[in-house]
Amino acid sequence: MGNSSHPNFKWNEFCWETELKLPDWAGFQERNGPYGALSSNEPSDGTIKIVFAPEGRDDQAINSEEMELINWFISYQFQVIESIVNALFSSYSSIRESYIEECGEEMAEYFPNVQGANEIKNVVGIVSVNIHQVTKDGIPYIGIEMGCNWEEEHGLGFLLHGTKIVEIGSADTAFLLWMAEKHANET
Repeated sequence: MGNSSHPNFKWNEFCWETELKLPDWAGFQERNGPYGALSSNEPSDGTIKIVFAPEGRDDQAINSEEMELINWFISYQFQVIESIVNALFSSYSSIRESYIEECGEEMAEYFPNVQGANEIKNVVGIVSVNIHQVTKDGIPYIGIEMGCNWEEEHGLGFLLHGTKIVEIGSADTAFLLWMAEKHANET
């Protein structure tokens, strides 16, 4: 595990990754099990897996320009958290209603009452933070892959351009390169 000023990334045959303990990420569910499964009843201590270039890059060492994208994320991580927590809180009721309508009333048990944005961390957990090699105006695209009680197979994912939410969907929303490229080329 590296530290936030010198992350120690390793090539895993597919992408570059590291683990960092970043206290701002503490309090979410701990989701280190297979496919983002709940791995503890205790809240996370803030240790997260960071993946650089989850798709479409070779095994050449991370260069200084790419490290700047990673450092951008570390510098703005609190604002990234605020964005995803607020977006999920705003969408939580409609997500709940959709799942209950589609899958039946028994889905209600997977959606505990959430009274405020600060309670969202109790119903989801971070699987990985994916920093794409795609930028726009010098700002990276960041994907947050999450596990959640209501969708154990497909999870939950966010794609952000910096701190702005681009897309909310299943877990693959966080790591699909084409989604970041499409947004970067459209706007």
